[in-house]
Amino acid sequence: MAISDPIVSELANPFALSDGEGYMWLKGNVHTHTTNSDGRVEPQDRLDQYVAKGYDFLCLTDHYTITRVDSVRPPDDFVLVQGAELHPESPFGGREYHLVCLGIDEDMDSEAMSPQDVMDRVNGQGGSAWLGHPHFCAVNVLRDVMPLTGLAGIEVFNTATRCAGRGEAAVHWDDWMDQAKRLIPAIGNDDAHGREAENHDTYQAWTMVRVKERTVEAVMGALRAGASYVTTGPTIDDLALEWIEDSGEATGHFRAMVKCSAALRVLAITNYIGANYDEQGETFEQCTMALRATNQWVRFEILSADGTKAWSNPLDLNALRRT
Repeated sequence: MAISDPIVSELANPFALSDGEGYMWLKGNVHTHTTNSDGRVEPQDRLDQYVAKGYDFLCLTDHYTITRVDSVRPPDDFVLVQGAELHPESPFGGREYHLVCLGIDEDMDSEAMSPQDVMDRVNGQGGSAWLGHPHFCAVNVLRDVMPLTGLAGIEVFNTATRCAGRGEAAVHWDDWMDQAKRLIPAIGNDDAHGREAENHDTYQAWTMVRVKERTVEAVMGALRAGASYVTTGPTIDDLALEWIEDSGEATGHFRAMVKCSAALRVLAITNYIGANYDEQGETFEQCTMALRATNQWVRFEILSADGTKAWSNPLDLNALRRT
């Protein structure tokens, strides 16, 4: 079957990386603030609180300035990524960008730079720049994202901006992949500014990464490769895809199997027409769904009965298609 405009896929499937090969899941948040910018918690206290909540990695992304990793004391097995949230103005008519920049060493005057210059400088340091909470920022993908190169991916969920009614950016994600014709990884974060006791924007969203080592390089590599998923509560335990020949027909279809924590609904979002699975109000922990042969990629959303949600990264379907 000929598929026009094939999509570029360079993302990993984290669920194909086995425990037997040394892979493990780490829980982290790479977008949070301290008193070094507009947060209300000192850097060491912010770090200690996330450690106490069972997180494995963190980035203190203060606005405009790098909170240096050597200014705080993480536990020996904790991964502390150095970064900042930078805000170049948009030359395309939109609002200023909120770029979650990870793995950087050099402070820069991002307000005086173009967004492309900021990303080039971040990437030149071996870092990565992520499009932060685009729904909150009223980002238009065609206007504000497509003219740029070098963005690592998108923040699909942000706890702080959810409090302002614009926390999820799944539609921006799908639109970007459709226009760019490539698969794009996602992260999810708290963007914590408040105090722990306020229970406002802390410990409500995180990214799970599949890595072999507890290192900055491993965590950042997994994020860039899409060897991860985002959640506000549910776990994704396995995702499996296969191509099924339809007997007596000229085409076939894809079959997706999902294993997860107790779910009320699973959505398969694709580039064309996806699928929905539910058991009429009952929860379940495994399901299978048929996906149309015309689809090129699929990502999954897991919805729990308590309203929490998980997002998988997109998975390539083209490699499974019969020739």
